[in-house]
Amino acid sequence: MLAKPLGGYSRISDADLSDIRRAVKTGLLTPEEAAEEERKGVLRQREDIETLSGGAPIRWYEDNNLSAFKRNVRRPDFEQMVKDLKAGRISGILAYDIDRVYRQPRDLERVIDIYETSKESLTFKTLSGQNFDLTTSDGRFSARLFVNIANKSSEDTRRRVVRANVAKAKKGKSHATGPVYGWLDEDTSKLDPETSKIRKKAVEKHIAGDRIATIMKWLAEEMNVINPATGKHFTWGGTKAMILAPRNWGIRTYNEEIIYDDNNEIVMGDWDPIFPTLDTWHLLKGIKGRDTKQQRSEANVSYLLTAIARCGRCGGSLKGHPKWVKGARTALYNYNCNKQRPEQCGALAIDGPQLDTLIQDLVWAQVLRASKQKQVPEAAEPWTGEAALKDVEEEIAELQELWNAKKVRASSYVVALDDLNARKNELLADRAYHSVPAGTRSITEELLTNGWENLSIERQRIIVRKVLRAVVVYPAKHRGGRFAPERVEPVFHAA
Repeated sequence: MLAKPLGGYSRISDADLSDIRRAVKTGLLTPEEAAEEERKGVLRQREDIETLSGGAPIRWYEDNNLSAFKRNVRRPDFEQMVKDLKAGRISGILAYDIDRVYRQPRDLERVIDIYETSKESLTFKTLSGQNFDLTTSDGRFSARLFVNIANKSSEDTRRRVVRANVAKAKKGKSHATGPVYGWLDEDTSKLDPETSKIRKKAVEKHIAGDRIATIMKWLAEEMNVINPATGKHFTWGGTKAMILAPRNWGIRTYNEEIIYDDNNEIVMGDWDPIFPTLDTWHLLKGIKGRDTKQQRSEANVSYLLTAIARCGRCGGSLKGHPKWVKGARTALYNYNCNKQRPEQCGALAIDGPQLDTLIQDLVWAQVLRASKQKQVPEAAEPWTGEAALKDVEEEIAELQELWNAKKVRASSYVVALDDLNARKNELLADRAYHSVPAGTRSITEELLTNGWENLSIERQRIIVRKVLRAVVVYPAKHRGGRFAPERVEPVFHAA
């Protein structure tokens, strides 16, 4: 009968990884060399652990780049080792040192419970030279004492790191720990002339109306942009983070919260921003808050006139539907009345590509005429929030005076200041949204230069909505007849 294996557990410590990452950052090691060094560290641990086995077979468990201290970090191989130990699939644990296995007392107690209740003779050995044998009361006492000391040390280190990071943030020091797309790899405080233009363009596309998914596709397929953090194309989440990152405007954050100085001014970072002023940042926030509902409703729209075209019989929305031939989807499509039951309506349809072409030609002509005559519409109403913004700024100033005079408690000051700052940012975002005329966001230099065909479907829909309130489609006089432009009535916005 084969001997039951022992569990050999290895984990590169946070200190080892910090040294390796520092060497990569300073250029002493390449990323490939760093991975090799990390692997060598694991293999050295295995060689040392094998000396404890006494020739018994070892089943290996390995968790690297994973903290044993952080409560929210799950170590898959450690969890599997505990399961195997409890199920009797291994006869004990071998490790280079106890702190490679435990940094949280609760993890140690889980394993101690197994050792105390097991009917088998289990093994627990490390190379530390101290008695951590979990089969004895003295060993358990030593293990508990050491893990509690190690936990306290990690807590102290974490507290110092947090304090240092907060101080660094308040001074505007960069928080970048590796390459950041848009900035130079060798100096993340300096913009990269080429990639920063692409990052800026991504933000501008989003402000103009492009969805995150559209910009992600543009970055990958047209620009072949690679995320330096992953070595792959940007994901949807990565694209969103790149566009909305306060770093684009030089704004310093900590734990995703904007940092304010003692005068309640936003702390600006010590790196070159892509946008030299905060105007577009406030505008982006305003558009994000105002258009969330519309963006959600537009999320899966694939056809230009879906919900813009209306049924001339019942007034319901028309929706684009692909045409199928012999069970296969084609590139052709119809717009159909979106009512669900025939008694409501639901019978009207019109050829999609021809309706789109008709409306595109009409809208494009309107756009060109507006641009030539410089009749770009201004905002419908002037912004009326100046007084409210001034009131909020005065309240902030009064609150700071009370704080400086020590007439308000810290807890009350922090809560009130957060609320006032949030209100101030809402007003600034609203002002930025109103300060850029709606037509300007539609009739752009990019649009006039590149033409209609080079715009995303959502950008085209935004422009159609700026020119037309709706497109009414009336019933056909004959079933199966040719496309009849007279069936279509564009409804313009009131002048």
